[in-house]
Amino acid sequence: MGKLLNKASLTGIGAAIGAAFAVQPAAAQTTPVVSDDGQGSAIVVPYYTVNDGWQTLVNLTNTSENSIVVKFRLHESRNSRDVLDFNIALSPFDVWTATIQQSANGRPELITTDRSCTIPISVRNSGAEASELAYSGTFSDHTGTDGDVVRTREGYIKILVMGETAGSGRAPASVAANFPGDIAYDAEHVNGEPRNCSRVNSSFSARTADFDTTAGITAVVSGLDDAGVATTFPPTDDGTDVQTGSGSPLARLGSVDGSGNNESAVGYGAIATGNPLKANVSLVNQSTGRAAGVTSLHIENYGLGQNFVTAQEFPWFLEPTIASSNALWTIDGVNALITGISATQVKNEWSSNANTGAVSEWIVNFPTKRFEDDVDEDNIQAACSAWRNDNSGAGVPDGTGITQAANDFGDNDTGGVCAPELFGSGTFQDGNNGIAPIVVNYDIYDREEGGVTVELDGPVVSPAPPPEVTIDNLPYEVNVVKIGRDVSGATSVLGSPVSRSVETNELASNANSGWMIATFDGDSTNAPGSSSDAVPVISGIYKQRDFGDAALNFGQYLDAAYTRGN
Repeated sequence: MGKLLNKASLTGIGAAIGAAFAVQPAAAQTTPVVSDDGQGSAIVVPYYTVNDGWQTLVNLTNTSENSIVVKFRLHESRNSRDVLDFNIALSPFDVWTATIQQSANGRPELITTDRSCTIPISVRNSGAEASELAYSGTFSDHTGTDGDVVRTREGYIKILVMGETAGSGRAPASVAANFPGDIAYDAEHVNGEPRNCSRVNSSFSARTADFDTTAGITAVVSGLDDAGVATTFPPTDDGTDVQTGSGSPLARLGSVDGSGNNESAVGYGAIATGNPLKANVSLVNQSTGRAAGVTSLHIENYGLGQNFVTAQEFPWFLEPTIASSNALWTIDGVNALITGISATQVKNEWSSNANTGAVSEWIVNFPTKRFEDDVDEDNIQAACSAWRNDNSGAGVPDGTGITQAANDFGDNDTGGVCAPELFGSGTFQDGNNGIAPIVVNYDIYDREEGGVTVELDGPVVSPAPPPEVTIDNLPYEVNVVKIGRDVSGATSVLGSPVSRSVETNELASNANSGWMIATFDGDSTNAPGSSSDAVPVISGIYKQRDFGDAALNFGQYLDAAYTRGN
């Protein structure tokens, strides 16, 4: 997949990426890049929540003239396990909308009135409720949260293009009425309703019971080819139209036959458009009158030239991931993402004033942490496991043939198959404590150019630097951080039950607003913020004013600034 390079003029979270990363000419952009136009083929939404009356609203737009199928996935915040997973078939210029809220059972519940086809179709017709299965029972990663639905209520969203079809697909041939047309054709809207979502849905069923073989695909439909000759659809597959670990669904089959004479495209093919998707996501709390739009990371050229379509059945629906590269069930692409969004520091404002109702909380998301710190090699729900890194070859996920010692899962510095060790030596399962902490140093400033009196080793003359506070307090994949005076005992305004706190009480000015630098300190042998301490991160701040009146209250979300290297 190559390095995740960044363009010269970036917006959103890419705005702070410096000249350390190369710039490609527009015509040569075939490797993933952080998008500068707010569109991409992969999207990371840094935060969702359904706690304390919050809803997360999603608008997803296919800005291209082609049909695409996308993976929509909720990851819980602690260890990034999948808690909701389905596909959406988007026709050219289609928009899909949904609301995520807390269900009567206490889990996130996605509801939609949109008519675009979803896989499974039940998501469109009756919504979908998140599940704690991926971190419970057989798949448990922490005894204390085994089966706990609370863990599903906040996290982040990943949206990935899986496959693409030119235009709106093709109708069935007139002489082959028993053959379906392209799946994209069935998904296209006619007078506001897709032609046949049921057929789209069934096309994502697995056609093989084997997880690691391309043989033995059986015919599922009989009919006539374009010449009127009786045949089967599709013929027994020779392995050229499927990829190991896909489940061989009809949705990824390239053609009815392989002769080259009467071919008729059926499923989705390789991703051909580098930036078809635009996501707009908002956090809304109707009861308190607060809302904020959340800026998402859009990655252009993810999966370009690859077909990532899989069956929407376990375990095939666990793919693709944002780390997919040239095959399913690999994480070869994770290094590209790490390179593109790594930073040694995150910088943003803070505000905490009881007199004005001002409160702020940072969102700090490490979107690749799961590929290093969740390293239970025998657990298929783990991001880095034998299933994604089998020694027999890329995309051969038989779940055997790998040992922790042989592949250095515990310490990836020596070139193991997991992501490089960037977050320290801890793992989420270490001591069954349910955390994988990251050491962070916080430099806290007020708004008056550092003109505050601070007691360090003794009295100092103003102006003086602010105090440096070292707190080992970012233990999760997605972290909510409260910042201000006496916030340790305060309830998170985003409703996070596991929010962290950074106190500003030591500021001698008693300031109620300012800014802060969070410096990562992953390698104790170097000074904090050295290049070896850089970690892949996206971050923003949620700010609100609470006037005690829902008609007057408001909120906003603002991106962070970054130091991308020394």
